[in-house]
Amino acid sequence: MSDSTDNKDNKKKKNNNMDQNDNPDDTVPSSMVTTMKQHITPYLPPPVVAAMAKIDPPLEPFLGPEPSMTLIGTLGLGFIVWKVLSLLLGGGGGTSTSSGSAIQDDDQDDATNPSSKNKSQRSFDSTLVFCGPSLAGKTSMFYKLLYPQRPFSRMGTVQSLSSNVGYKQHSDVQWRYLDVPGHWGADKLVSTVLKQQQNMVQRIVLVVDSTQPVSKAADYLYALLQYQQQQQQQASKSLTVLIACHKAKAPKAKNFRRIKLNLRNELERLEKLSSQPTKIQDWEDALSSFEFCSSSVDPPLLQDIESFCESGKLSK
Repeated sequence: MSDSTDNKDNKKKKNNNMDQNDNPDDTVPSSMVTTMKQHITPYLPPPVVAAMAKIDPPLEPFLGPEPSMTLIGTLGLGFIVWKVLSLLLGGGGGTSTSSGSAIQDDDQDDATNPSSKNKSQRSFDSTLVFCGPSLAGKTSMFYKLLYPQRPFSRMGTVQSLSSNVGYKQHSDVQWRYLDVPGHWGADKLVSTVLKQQQNMVQRIVLVVDSTQPVSKAADYLYALLQYQQQQQQQASKSLTVLIACHKAKAPKAKNFRRIKLNLRNELERLEKLSSQPTKIQDWEDALSSFEFCSSSVDPPLLQDIESFCESGKLSK
């Protein structure tokens, strides 16, 4: 009897083992990668899901289950490691400066600091300032004027983070060209450059993007008008200002007469909102003290800018 009972028990165990082998999903949990894929798949675009389903079968013998998820995870981990190493090594893709930092702080900008004794600066007689809103084209104009033979394709529009400085001889005068970053804004331009270097700055090129609204450019122009009024009260020499309506060859560019009209309207609005109004009554007359021209980095429309830089007047 005992032998027959043992045989029955052994048969039951074998049957149970066979049942477990027939249903492996009941005992083997899903892999973490598979679980992750199940959770993120509903949030992925259908083309991505279709691509994953297409590449998984041929790659599975080499990378194991869910090879697409393995690839994504590996690339993500590699990117994180690269960013950490870049930060630790002081990289990050920025342009290095002489101080060893990726980006100079505004307050450490030697070009706009009259007390700076940076040995890399050359002696100069006068300063010409390029200013205006960000991405208006100041920097491309600046480099094209300094290096006219350089191919334009190497000088696309960029957002400057610190001042760019160059030097050019006009007759017997050594000029310093100063490209002020647009993110400073009009107030900082006046306080950091014009007031601190008022004896050196003689000419200003206000660069306006002809394809964009003029409200930001009007802020600069209003600040320059306020500064000129202060200079007149102090019997100081007034600045010579050119308003360059840049990117004139772009499809949606406005001509300089239209921009002048838009600027006048914006100046009237700013006058009403200002805590220190200029009390200007005739804005058309006020704008007549500034030179206007259309401009582009292409030679035909760059001649007026070149003439202004050399003589303070537009070419006739």
